[in-house]
Amino acid sequence: MKTIIKWIAIVFGGLVAFVAILAFFGESLATAYLGAPKAFSAEKTPARLDYTSLDSWAAHPDTSDPTDLHKANETPPEDAAHPVDVFYVHPTTYFGPGEWNAIADDSNFAGQLLEPILAVHGSVFRDCCDVYSPHYRQAHIGSFIRHGSPASFAALDLAFFDVDAAFDEFLSQRHADRPFIIAGHSQGSLHAIRLIETRIQGTDLQDHMIAAYPIGYWVPADKLTRGLGPTGLCQTADQTGCLVTYDSYGDLGPGRDLSGQIPYWYASGWEWVSPQTTLCVNPLSWEANTETVSADANKGALTTDSVFSLISLLRDRNDGITFDALPDSVPALTGAHCDANGTLFVEGQTEGPFSVGMDQKTHMYHSYDWSLFYENLKENVENRIVKFAG
Repeated sequence: MKTIIKWIAIVFGGLVAFVAILAFFGESLATAYLGAPKAFSAEKTPARLDYTSLDSWAAHPDTSDPTDLHKANETPPEDAAHPVDVFYVHPTTYFGPGEWNAIADDSNFAGQLLEPILAVHGSVFRDCCDVYSPHYRQAHIGSFIRHGSPASFAALDLAFFDVDAAFDEFLSQRHADRPFIIAGHSQGSLHAIRLIETRIQGTDLQDHMIAAYPIGYWVPADKLTRGLGPTGLCQTADQTGCLVTYDSYGDLGPGRDLSGQIPYWYASGWEWVSPQTTLCVNPLSWEANTETVSADANKGALTTDSVFSLISLLRDRNDGITFDALPDSVPALTGAHCDANGTLFVEGQTEGPFSVGMDQKTHMYHSYDWSLFYENLKENVENRIVKFAG
């Protein structure tokens, strides 16, 4: 019991938590209780969100939210000017029970898990940017494991409908000439990439996009020829108008399962894909190659302590967990390299806060894709902004 509770103590990404639930309850019981229905029902989808209301935003420049957090020993600047906007799409926090799409309500368990995610991911941008992160009717975690199910695609389409609508409001609330960054994690990265392809590429907006950071999703390499060609993969630390992506695995495990399937959107429609090669930019060198970069280049990893309650999940309840400040980051925690298949390998963590909340069999560090390279990401965002300003 204690081992399993420890295993899922820190949960930022949907896949890790769902695997833990299966281990605790047994697959049939967990799927029956927590899984989405077999069929997608448009009549049972939650009500649409009104993005003119601040209640529809998990983070917004006009609210106080976890993206504003600083470390306890830091003094935040007063009324600092932010020359850049960020549109960040959060990962899956909805594991059920319920329908195929979540109600965007902070009172539920999915809302509780947003707190630590926004605290780490969003605070990367706090000193340079105004952060906009919409609530959206995210697709159930089952959308990524019910292979071939048309319900998965319907749920993901509905989630993207909200992201797209939120992006419209994002554009209306900012000056058209302000530069911006697109970012996301996991399911959020899937939607962020679709947003780049359908709303940004080939428009005036492309000239104002500093970079994109859709991290933590297996992005098939063929996306560069089937959609992302005009944006392209970042090859240097200060290149602009390009895309940074990777997914992290510990070197104590086998890495990404090349037979694993994921849903992916192409202009021709949805496909279940088993990508043999994925896109990978090393967040320590910012280059898309297989060179190993040592831990000395890692300026600091950062994570927050979180309390994961199975009872709260089963009752779909938010226990009101909040953070007042960020902890200190840990320098030189791990090096990294992209292998030939595009998987980012990091040094396996056997103790400390980064040794929990990950799949012990595969050593998938999905929960820590942003956390492991927190200070490097923060520095890189600021460097690209300086380069863009020219």
